[in-house]
Amino acid sequence: MHIEFFSGDITRSGGTENVSIMIANELSAKTDYEISFVSLFEEHDSPFFSIDPNIRRFKIYPTATHGIQHYFDTCQRLRNIVDGQHVDVLVDIDGILDMYSLPIKRRTGVKVVSWEHFNYLQNPGVPYRKLTRRWAAHRADAIVTLTETDRKLYESNLKLKCPIMAIANPILPPTEASYDADSHLILSSGRLTYQKGFDLLVEVAGKVLPNHPDWRWVILGEGEDRPILERRIHEANLDDRLVLKGRVDDMDSYYRQSAMFVMTSRFEGLPMVLLEAKAHRLPLISFDCPTGPSEIIEDGINGTVVPLGDTDAMVTAINKLIDDRTRRIEYSAMSGSNAERYDMATVLDGWRRLLRSFDLNEGGSD
Repeated sequence: MHIEFFSGDITRSGGTENVSIMIANELSAKTDYEISFVSLFEEHDSPFFSIDPNIRRFKIYPTATHGIQHYFDTCQRLRNIVDGQHVDVLVDIDGILDMYSLPIKRRTGVKVVSWEHFNYLQNPGVPYRKLTRRWAAHRADAIVTLTETDRKLYESNLKLKCPIMAIANPILPPTEASYDADSHLILSSGRLTYQKGFDLLVEVAGKVLPNHPDWRWVILGEGEDRPILERRIHEANLDDRLVLKGRVDDMDSYYRQSAMFVMTSRFEGLPMVLLEAKAHRLPLISFDCPTGPSEIIEDGINGTVVPLGDTDAMVTAINKLIDDRTRRIEYSAMSGSNAERYDMATVLDGWRRLLRSFDLNEGGSD
């Protein structure tokens, strides 16, 4: 079978692109399926995350193209690629892409998998996302959520006419994971967007850092909110202590030199940054946003889960961990707790079982 992952732009540096490439690379290496990517467009010549050279990339438009006014043209261009490349299964990396994939099912015969990277309760940036979810419930060949919580939300809110599976994002453990208990660096990471709540982070940092002059805070990632965040950081007199590093090539080095990882997101699907920090044995502190953090962090064992949006509680949690080196070491030692569900072998098995169900329908096997 030819499995094609459909992305907005697979060259981006976000967690969605990261996990999609990780799984595609594993499928390419460990099955005899043909794997490829198709993007609406690619803004960068090379993807931020390394893609197996055996995996081909296609793009619907040669340059960045946005807007519903291109809807019918986009559907036709996607159909041409699916037909021309004999794609058997189209995996929509973002459920909003179902709006282009589902209309071409009948004429191409392609199977469509709607892969939810947010959660059922959120419709970030696109008001008609609710409609595409209902459409997928009736027309997709399968829906994949990142958490059991989200799977249950789909089942209780929609009349599903297709299978639905919860398959977590994987953790790829670093070659050597060691924790620096003497570090005075707080780390956060993600796209500089409303979803990630970095405006709330600046508010928290403004109450934490002045009381701990030997500590610094670094945010990795880029995005449209940078100008606003830069202004707020300057207004809080944190210019040299709360640093926006932008896109970095070697995130591992930051994980290795950090004392803790803090996430202030308003909502998530299953946050890759928390999984990566967990793999690097960092103590974790996160808002209890829907969904993901409460399934990754065992509160009081390997980190702290803070009520969503409660910046004062976040300040208290960070201060406690800064002041308690022993607790940081204990949280680090327990970082592997409940990690089995995020093992790549477990995640890949879920994807292989799903894809095999389509393969068996065609009389084949992987």
